[in-house]
Amino acid sequence: MMRLTSGITTGLLVIAGMAAQVQADDDLHYNQVRLQAEQTEAVSNDTMHVTLATFAESRDPADLAAAINRDMDWALQIAGSVEGVGVSTGGYQTYPVHKDNVIKSWRGQQNLMLEGSDHKAIGRLVGTLQEKLQVKSMQFSVSDDRRRAVENRLIGRALDAFRERAGLVGSNLDAKGYRIVELNINTSSQRPPVPYQARMAAMEAAAPVVTEAGDSDVRVTINGTVELQLP
Repeated sequence: MMRLTSGITTGLLVIAGMAAQVQADDDLHYNQVRLQAEQTEAVSNDTMHVTLATFAESRDPADLAAAINRDMDWALQIAGSVEGVGVSTGGYQTYPVHKDNVIKSWRGQQNLMLEGSDHKAIGRLVGTLQEKLQVKSMQFSVSDDRRRAVENRLIGRALDAFRERAGLVGSNLDAKGYRIVELNINTSSQRPPVPYQARMAAMEAAAPVVTEAGDSDVRVTINGTVELQLP
C-alpha cells in the first residue's frame, strides 16, 4: 500500500510539472505582437539578357543538324569576338513534321544566349546576328553586386521602420518597453517584362537593336514578433 501511495504521489508531481510547463509556455506568448516593415527601391537594370535561335528544316536529319551547326558556328565566331559579352548555347532540339501520319521532314533549332552590361555592344551584336538568327526574348536585370549593395542599405532602413512600429504600438498600449522575440528578413527583386517583337531578319541585319533597360524593384521585408512590457 505504501508503494501505491508513493506511485500516486510521483504521478501527481509529474502532472503538476507538466501543468507548470504548459503555463510557462503560455507566458512566453503573453503580450506578444507580430509586426511587419518593408522598404523598396527602384534600381536601374545594368545587365542585358538576349536569347536568339537558329531554325532549320530538312527531310534528312543529318542535313538538318549540319544546317543548324553552320549557323551556330557562324554566330559563335561573331559573338565571341565582342569583348565583355557572355556567350552560351542551349535548347537544342529536333522534331518530326507529320502529314497523314507520315514523317515528311524534320525541324530543329538551337538557342544562343548573350549576357552583359554593355547594352549598346549587345544591341549591335544582335543586329548583326539577326542575319541568320531570330530573337526569341530580351530582358534586363540588376547585377548581383548592385542588388546586394541595395539590399544591405534597405535592411538598415527596414530595421529602423520595424523598431519605429514596435515603439509606436508599445507607446499606444502604455508599455514600458519591448523585446524582440523573433525576426525574419526577406529580400526580393522584381522587374517588369520587356516585350520585344522580332521582325524579319532582312530588315534587321546589321542594324543595332534599340533598347531601354528600365528599373527593377528591390524589396526588403522584415517580419517579427515583439513582447511588450505592459504594466
